[in-house]
Amino acid sequence: MVPKLPKWGIDPVPPKHRILGGFDYFILWSSLGVGLLVFSAGSFLSDAPFYHALLAIIIGSIAGSVLLSMAGKIGSDHAVPSLIGIRPAFGLYGSYLAAILNVIQLIGWTTFEILILSKAAQQLTNIHVTFVWNIIFGVIITLFGIFGPLFLVKQWLSKFAIWIVYGSTIIILISLLSQNLPNAISVAGNDMSFFVALDIVIAMPISWMPLVSDYNRFARKSKGAFVGTLIGFSITNILFYLGGLLLGFGDISSIIISIQAILFGFILLVMLVDEVDNAFADIYSAAISSQSIFHNLNQRHLIIGFSIVSTILSIFISIEGYEQFLLLIGALFIPLFGVLLTDYFVLKRGRYQNDMMYGNNLIKIGYPAMVSWFMGAVLYYLLSQLSPAYISQLPTIGSTIPSLIVSSLSYLLITNLHFKFKVLKNKI
Repeated sequence: MVPKLPKWGIDPVPPKHRILGGFDYFILWSSLGVGLLVFSAGSFLSDAPFYHALLAIIIGSIAGSVLLSMAGKIGSDHAVPSLIGIRPAFGLYGSYLAAILNVIQLIGWTTFEILILSKAAQQLTNIHVTFVWNIIFGVIITLFGIFGPLFLVKQWLSKFAIWIVYGSTIIILISLLSQNLPNAISVAGNDMSFFVALDIVIAMPISWMPLVSDYNRFARKSKGAFVGTLIGFSITNILFYLGGLLLGFGDISSIIISIQAILFGFILLVMLVDEVDNAFADIYSAAISSQSIFHNLNQRHLIIGFSIVSTILSIFISIEGYEQFLLLIGALFIPLFGVLLTDYFVLKRGRYQNDMMYGNNLIKIGYPAMVSWFMGAVLYYLLSQLSPAYISQLPTIGSTIPSLIVSSLSYLLITNLHFKFKVLKNKI
């Protein structure tokens, strides 16, 4: 019997509940890579030459999914959620800051998802009462959150939803390739460089990195979770970014109309219901992130509260500015995980002790990690379209790769200098 809601909060998952295998993670991350928002993000790439955009989609999806899977390995190795796994590098208070930022972005993602679902429902039914649909989907998301991730994977995705999604996705892509490919190649713009396109693609898997261990901690084996996450997310991210590129316009209403013209209404409806799991994942992880700060908060109450907040915001917030939202996520979390992956895989060689995350050896603030995170985030900001000094006509190497490299190398350097200073201080 699958438990409805985990009772252990942020504590390591007990072995008897680590029941998900590699195929389960393929299903889960395939599903989380699906979304009308991904179509919308893919449409932004029509400002780039077509083959540059296509290359960015393939490289960005695979590279981002590798980073996502590596971040998830920390959770599956130690059965801990994401914001607990960063404590050995960032310290207790550093993890609190990351948790607050994560909750903010997750409420934002959930708000966007409710907006998308509401628009789609109005298009399908011709019932144009926005706030009613917002409330309906807010309630559905809350129920998914209360049932928890094991129910989502075992009872909903693997048995039903994901297979219809894959089938409908194939139908959509075949139709778009036959009808839109020549036009997409001929009218593709030159206003966006390859590296800016790469930033937009890689932002999607990166946006899931603060959540990945919340789900991969249920893995029987880390290798299965790593491979399943990598393959599952890579495939759907590539397919949906490609679909958005072929559509060529970012307006969600237009995307929904185009897809509805390709699919039967029932199949599109199931595809939209599958999109609910993206919002569920955001709300569930927002609750887990909150519990990493306030351990005694009730998880069910948090899920209900965040769902209400996102539903209310969806009534008043416009979906405009989504591209800037993606870039902002990259600016915050790409350098954070550049530091974390360097700490775990290079410095600690994949070995965190339990008391580094929960016990007496838990540091309050990881200054080298915090400084390196800040440096990487500032660099990302300066090199991205978020910066007032950004000039699109100038050659660019994007923001993602420089931010990752600078945050990682600066962390190695600062950690080394910090260690040498402590040794010298002890000798004196």
